[in-house]
Amino acid sequence: MKKLFWIIPALLLLMGNVANAQTKEEMEASQARYEKLVKLCKKEPKKTNIPEVDTYVTSVYTSAVAAAATTEQLQGLYYRQIGESKDGVTDVTVKKPTLEELTSLSATIAAQAVSITSAAKSAEAAVQASKGEKNPMKVAKIAAALAFTKDAYPILVEESALQTKAIAEMIETAKTSDNL
Repeated sequence: MKKLFWIIPALLLLMGNVANAQTKEEMEASQARYEKLVKLCKKEPKKTNIPEVDTYVTSVYTSAVAAAATTEQLQGLYYRQIGESKDGVTDVTVKKPTLEELTSLSATIAAQAVSITSAAKSAEAAVQASKGEKNPMKVAKIAAALAFTKDAYPILVEESALQTKAIAEMIETAKTSDNL
């Protein structure tokens, strides 16, 4: 009976690690998206002086910068949770993230999702406002600003979805490990 008592927690621990094993590949894909976002956000797109376009572009830019920072924080917590460095070296001295740290980041990710949704709602207005412009110089500025959003927004949406999934899994793992 005593052997059975220790087998169940060991199985639960292994199941938690299996769930994280899937996330490791996702974290590698996330790293690639993070690098793209950082590269895109090195320079803020120039203002076009069309309020609808500027609002949309600024929303996407701000969300992309926040998503990159969140990804960096999420990855740090993830590697702490699995007890490895980013290079895959096992480190048993690493302090596991607390449930409070994870829930705090979860709230940040939720707020970020709201920001991304808000940016999407302003996209149509930005496109409509830009269609009436006849000045070729302004058209070029608008095109450059909207090109940034065309590149950044899909990455932003995909990264936000991964962040939401990853933090949920990490919270579940933390809750499960507290019960062992």
